[in-house]
Amino acid sequence: MAIPNSTQECIDRIRETCDEVAKANNKESKEMHSSLKPERRNSTTHRSDPALGCKELTVIEDDREDGTEHIKDLNAAKAMIRRLSGDTHPPKVLVTKSHFQLSSTAYGVRMLSKDLSNTKVELKVENLMIVTKKHDLSLLYLTRELVEWLMIHFPKITVYVGEDLKNSGKFGAEDICRDSKCDQRRIRYWNSKYVQDHDNFFDLVLTLGGDGTVLFVSSLFQKHVPPVLSFSLGSLGFLTNYQFEYFKDDLPAVLNSRIKTNLRMRLDCKAYRRRPPVTDPATGKKICVTELVAQHQVLNELTIDRGPSPFICMLELYGDNSLLTVAQADGVIIATPTGSTAYSLSAGGPLVYPSVNAIMVTPICPHTLSFRPILLPDSMTLKVRVSLKSRATAWAAFDGKGRLELRKGDFITIQASPYSFPTVESHPTEFIDSISRTLNWNVREQQRSFTHMLSRKNQEKYASDAGNAECEEEDIEEVVIDRSKSRPHFKLEDDTLNAAEDSETDEIEDDLGPETTTPKTKTMPKDQNRLPQANFTL
Repeated sequence: MAIPNSTQECIDRIRETCDEVAKANNKESKEMHSSLKPERRNSTTHRSDPALGCKELTVIEDDREDGTEHIKDLNAAKAMIRRLSGDTHPPKVLVTKSHFQLSSTAYGVRMLSKDLSNTKVELKVENLMIVTKKHDLSLLYLTRELVEWLMIHFPKITVYVGEDLKNSGKFGAEDICRDSKCDQRRIRYWNSKYVQDHDNFFDLVLTLGGDGTVLFVSSLFQKHVPPVLSFSLGSLGFLTNYQFEYFKDDLPAVLNSRIKTNLRMRLDCKAYRRRPPVTDPATGKKICVTELVAQHQVLNELTIDRGPSPFICMLELYGDNSLLTVAQADGVIIATPTGSTAYSLSAGGPLVYPSVNAIMVTPICPHTLSFRPILLPDSMTLKVRVSLKSRATAWAAFDGKGRLELRKGDFITIQASPYSFPTVESHPTEFIDSISRTLNWNVREQQRSFTHMLSRKNQEKYASDAGNAECEEEDIEEVVIDRSKSRPHFKLEDDTLNAAEDSETDEIEDDLGPETTTPKTKTMPKDQNRLPQANFTL
């Protein structure tokens, strides 16, 4: 956006923008009103959105009948998602016919989200990108070994490596092609500009390094991101769950079968610069113009701190244009669930499972005892503004990069990004395993028995009794009964359990009141402390 040359040009531009917004709102309200007329079957054609990669589609909208069928809930949720994804500017307020319809649709959305999280992707890899941590000679030779193995075992794949390896004698692309007897055109090179212009070109990305290498991949792909498989060759590795020594076993399983990916949420951060206010000659009012100066998709966090200033920051935090609080601290961290193990964790933030869609707000050294970290819904649009009363400026960093100074009145808007970051899942408990391995999460010395104090004779007797107890415990079969559903019929082979069942029934009848039949009385043997083991036959 160019800066206006005069005050009048600025005012004219603002008026034109307001007229365009008003026309768009009127058009959207008419479309929403026509789509909500009762007892009609509407066929709505939604325009395509190049930014989201959505093609033009037609959705048939029917009036839903009352019911709690799972299929109807899913269909309603899918229809709503198609309507929202097809509109570049969806309406701010959706109107439903009843609260039941809203509840059932919300349930359908949750079920649909569960289905999406369990969906597997069948990859057809033709263009594979390798990102290697720089300034590490050992990783360069590991990259060479990986490329040579891919050339031999996957002849249909074209491998792209960093442009810095093009003239590297240590990498030796010509030697790799000669040893593997493959065409030299199968080894190509990428740079930042090529990735930005061809974000849909790559089918899979392999990283050799640590979490910083994964964040670098996120900064390269600011829109669509291909699946990312990361080998742990760094220090900690919360995002790198594959071991390089097993790549000959893991890669064929990924390339030749369906994979499950974790769609990690990213944040769409837009920084706005506040220009000096201008006066409208017609009304005499002062108008302030804000200009978009930067936009980033962050995987870990947005950090706003005081930088080199000795003064604390005064940051106004808004949620959906409503003031939430004014933070007086060294700064705030706006983090994703993926970033919960990074800077936010060091500042006292919670650990959040990666599949939870939420936005974390963690203060940095707040000058109060009551400012605790808070989780906000991913549907909320946040705005962090440097207060006009602040004594100094603030500095923003996007995943630790793109350092930007924020002056008084400048602000950053944060919302869930439409471009998620898919990582290839190694196993279902990889997140718990990573925090247990790197942070020693819930690691505690287990309680031990005092058998080391026993004599040899008693130790042997104790070992025999303990082994028999374990065998008895393994022979017990657990049966779960859901009393909210139809009660299963069991064939009880134990008379004592029959007595306990009758006693339970009698207690229920006694609670019904004096009009019910007189409850029976069952007397249990005094020397029986617990019910013996019963055998169930379904």
